[in-house]
Amino acid sequence: MKKVYAIAMTAGVMIAIYLAISQVYPFDWTVVLKYRRVFINGLVMTMSLSGFSLLISFAVGIVFALMRRSSGIFREFAILYVFFFRNTPLLVVILLTYYGLGSIIPFDRFWAAVMGLSAFEGAYIAEIVRSGLDAVDKGELEAAFSLGLTKSEVFFYVHFPQAIRISLPALIGQSISLVKDSSLASVIALAELTMTGRQVGTQTLASFESYLTIAVFYVAVTSILSLIGHWLERRLAIP
Repeated sequence: MKKVYAIAMTAGVMIAIYLAISQVYPFDWTVVLKYRRVFINGLVMTMSLSGFSLLISFAVGIVFALMRRSSGIFREFAILYVFFFRNTPLLVVILLTYYGLGSIIPFDRFWAAVMGLSAFEGAYIAEIVRSGLDAVDKGELEAAFSLGLTKSEVFFYVHFPQAIRISLPALIGQSISLVKDSSLASVIALAELTMTGRQVGTQTLASFESYLTIAVFYVAVTSILSLIGHWLERRLAIP
């Protein structure tokens, strides 16, 4: 019941704010209906960008997490990689990828955004996975070795699954951040959701309606990811 009351209260406050704003701003939602295909195309682009970036960043994060736990030059390279991308704004990373690297190796805006997002988010995922690997109880690993499992079997059947289970809440949170961060791809004129909303707002002068629409889309997508995350947490919870 507390959740119901909280949702009802939040909805009531939002409706009150909307009614108050509507007294001074003439909302015209027909603009959104007129340009609905543009918004949908932007949403599809955002989902594609986020999907590719998410898959690649997870792979990058796992590789660099393992490198961080190794020794020698691989460990030092992984430390430098994480340090650089965790201390550089994503906007700068995307600009460096498209206008910097893109001037050497030509590629389109979409893949420039994917590369920038993947490299940036991969650094955070690397730290999340590394923390998860470090958090696994050493007693479980010793027990697995005592059963005669090889080092690779212990890692793939015991160590890594436990680490992912421990890291899952943080990984879901990072995935949600990636979807929101994808809006920065608009800086290189990629026609994702934020860019299309800006274009519609500029053409029709209905900026409020356009940005509210894309905000609703982002909230819907991130809410779905949150629900999936909660389901996975319950599914993988230790009974």
